Amino acid sequence: MIANIINEVLFGYRYAFDDCADLIDYVESFNKMIAGIATSKLFPLGILFPAIRHVPIIGWHAVEKHRATVRKNSDYILRNVTKALQSYDAEGEPTNFVHAYKQRMHSNEYLDEDNLIATCADFFSAGQETTTTTLRWAMLFLAKNQLAQEKLREEVHRVIGFDRLPSLDDKNKMLYTQATIHEIQRLANILRTNVPRKTHKPTVLAGQTIPAGTAIHADIHYVLWNDPLFVNPREFHPERYIAEDGKILRKELVDRTIAFSLGKRACAGEGLARVELFLALTATVQHYRILPVATATIDLTQQEKPIGFPIEQMLRLECVM
Repeated sequence: MIANIINEVLFGYRYAFDDCADLIDYVESFNKMIAGIATSKLFPLGILFPAIRHVPIIGWHAVEKHRATVRKNSDYILRNVTKALQSYDAEGEPTNFVHAYKQRMHSNEYLDEDNLIATCADFFSAGQETTTTTLRWAMLFLAKNQLAQEKLREEVHRVIGFDRLPSLDDKNKMLYTQATIHEIQRLANILRTNVPRKTHKPTVLAGQTIPAGTAIHADIHYVLWNDPLFVNPREFHPERYIAEDGKILRKELVDRTIAFSLGKRACAGEGLARVELFLALTATVQHYRILPVATATIDLTQQEKPIGFPIEQMLRLECVM
């Protein structure tokens, strides 16, 4: 579902349920690559010490075999970018990201088609798995916390009802839903750190000089699970985000929920991811009650991999009438 949404935003079309073999192949190939990287002991060394890539056999296992999957996935992106560019109308309003990018290319010398292809690949690779994983955590948290789930469903039914799908226009009317999504992202904590950045000049931070060329990153994990403002941080408690008057969110907590990292170099897909999470979560609880399998206990143990995946486990959905 998430991959299909990203596909529509980028390229302007959505796959039908019974005709999505290309998209499934892309997603499965990408997931296989992520799983391979997560279990590889050589991949981190290949990144830290690039010379390892040139060592026979070791270099292949460290990096090159993953590059083969990247090339395969890049072919999917290239085909779709080419297809979308063929339908571009310079006189019309852009209907997808590729068209909007092409329109800007005429007035910005730094934008070109190579950059467009790389940007589309970034949106897919960074957005598909992270948002899907967050939704997997959402299902587990709500299955384990039935009272919170019922409060969420009550707000969904009160604002949206049963007879239409949620829309982004509903979001500002749904305080508890916003608080729940913040709490899901905080407690899921799927990225311990964001992709490292690099200082381009000496920088002074809190009295310490950081030399040019230093790799830096935000410690997302520490803030989400250890900031003293998050009382009992390992508990699922959406109400923590709601102010005492019950009318607004607590800005000091929202600002510390840095699931997308910090600053101008934070996740470029934050806006899209927030839309996906809101629409997918509200549409699910609108019509289904998320429950554990009979006699089973929800396991909220996080796997220590590049992405904080939950333990795979069965849940059941009960239709809400």
